[in-house]
Amino acid sequence: MDKLKNLQLQILEKHIASIHVCDVPKRGWIHGIRKAISMTMKQLGNRMGVTQQAISEIEKNEISGAITLKSLRKAAESLNCRLVYAIIPNSGTLNDVVQEQAYKKATDLVKPVAQTMLLEGQEVGETQNNITEMAKKFTQNLNTKLWE
Repeated sequence: MDKLKNLQLQILEKHIASIHVCDVPKRGWIHGIRKAISMTMKQLGNRMGVTQQAISEIEKNEISGAITLKSLRKAAESLNCRLVYAIIPNSGTLNDVVQEQAYKKATDLVKPVAQTMLLEGQEVGETQNNITEMAKKFTQNLNTKLWE
């Protein structure tokens, strides 16, 4: 992997590692924080310059996933909070994501060849080693072709 890509990956890994992930409250962050600090919908609406009904809609949109980042940010600021937004790997690290894809791609490329050789009576030894080596090359020479 070239130095710039490696550096980008390392920087993002460091940022992601510092994120503490927790579940969204059942009724959403806006509702949860608003209730925790004893603020009414009307009071939040006044701070945001919208109606109480609009706050109700904003809270519903957060729960359904239809809220925009702009609205979420405005609500957070009106609650004297800040919006923190991140995309993180489902499990492990970004390196794990790359290695998993490299292994999958290598398997997709090596297995059919090994199967064809086997059917032709020519045994291809060490299929697993071939997959592992190819996956290693994919991770060392990281580029967009990995995801095709």
